[in-house]
Amino acid sequence: MKNATKILLVLAMASCGLVAQAQFSGVRSLFLMSNLLDNPAAAGNSPCLDMRMGVRSQWAGFEGAPLTSFASLSGRLGQGTTFAHGMGGYVLNDDIGPWSNTRLNLAYSSKIRLSSGARLSAGVGLGLTQYRLDVGSLRFPEESATDDPALIGNASSQMVFPTMDLGLWYEDKLNFASLGVLNVTATTLNDIAQGTSSGRVVVLTGGRYVKLDRRFAFKPAAQMRVASGLPASIDFQGTFSLDDRISMGLGYRSGTAMVGIVNMKLFESMTVGYAYDFGVSALNVAGRNSHEIVISLTACDKEDPFFGTSGRCPAYD
Repeated sequence: MKNATKILLVLAMASCGLVAQAQFSGVRSLFLMSNLLDNPAAAGNSPCLDMRMGVRSQWAGFEGAPLTSFASLSGRLGQGTTFAHGMGGYVLNDDIGPWSNTRLNLAYSSKIRLSSGARLSAGVGLGLTQYRLDVGSLRFPEESATDDPALIGNASSQMVFPTMDLGLWYEDKLNFASLGVLNVTATTLNDIAQGTSSGRVVVLTGGRYVKLDRRFAFKPAAQMRVASGLPASIDFQGTFSLDDRISMGLGYRSGTAMVGIVNMKLFESMTVGYAYDFGVSALNVAGRNSHEIVISLTACDKEDPFFGTSGRCPAYD
């Protein structure tokens, strides 16, 4: 069973460029806590150094299931009452069976405060992605399986290519909306299979902060990810927060999962988020559940002249 699973994963990814596109930028349930991965315009949203670390274990119990981990850091380069500049970066690693990829990305954003008090940001991210195949871990029950083009000829066990991301971000004191285009160049990966592409991904995200009374608030949010040739992945979620320190809620990912979300501010400088995905797709038989955790570390004890009296939008984070 172990070998058969590995072969299935390799053949599926090597023979179909659409799978490579999907895996280039996978879904995350805690997307509100890791927005720099989806949009370079998010760099410098916080006026102080902002560090995020996270891990997602998908399809728990499924042999060779995806495992994603990341770390990000961002902050401001300079700021005034009208303009601000942000800088950030992240490293992200994906493992799925014998396949893995690592992405390094640096992002820059320019921000302007509108006359209404809302903020508009534009950002660009530049980076490198490395794809790797652990050929030594593969075992084939049939000799003919070794004829796969991903394993013979001039195919290499790893490849590196550049990436570029673009993004726009809008927010006021209660709402935000963002548009990110990841891997704009969509590099062709012929060393894996003819016509295979790393894939361009468009990510739309939005949310709102609804104050219910002095202590409670409701935060609805949604994200849509569109990769060429693939069905759109749409996430809806809503959380209730108490004193902006503890949040709990539910979410739904189109056709694949129900999501439970808990977010706790343990200290003034530390917030922890956890998401549990309960699969509702045909993969339930092999891998029903997914787990995701993100830790946010930021210490900011100064006023932000760029955001003004309205403060940072609480609809995300």
